[in-house]
Amino acid sequence: MKTKGRNEPRILIADDDASIRQLLTTIVKRERLIADSASDGEDAIRKLQEHEYSVILLDLMMPHVDGFGVIDYLREHPQSVKPVVLVITAYADQKFKRVDPDVVAGVIRKPFEIAELGSLVRLCAIALDEQFPDRVEHPLPASGPAARESVN
Repeated sequence: MKTKGRNEPRILIADDDASIRQLLTTIVKRERLIADSASDGEDAIRKLQEHEYSVILLDLMMPHVDGFGVIDYLREHPQSVKPVVLVITAYADQKFKRVDPDVVAGVIRKPFEIAELGSLVRLCAIALDEQFPDRVEHPLPASGPAARESVN
């Protein structure tokens, strides 16, 4: 059963690298947001089945089920709350041909600016909660930190 924590937006961090997961968790918590983490795609999918997330920070290369598998899951199992999915990666552009722009809102390149990423996550989580109380769609704002790239 999914829980609906409406007090503060919930952010899912899915990355197999423990140090990156910890860094992203620290960034999210500094923005006074709730952070859950998953060490692989299977764990991320399990958490998606338990909670509604405003934002998902998703690594593409993970064991068991990779980030592309999580994207496939989100496409095949639309969430009642459509999360903003931000892929965080060092992948070359060729890999993004497999990324579904209907699911993924943007790409953050490694290395990223910590302050910009924190601001972007907070902006996506808070502003979109206020603008879209039913939280059906989560388009990225027209302007924002330079770290964001369009998937299209």
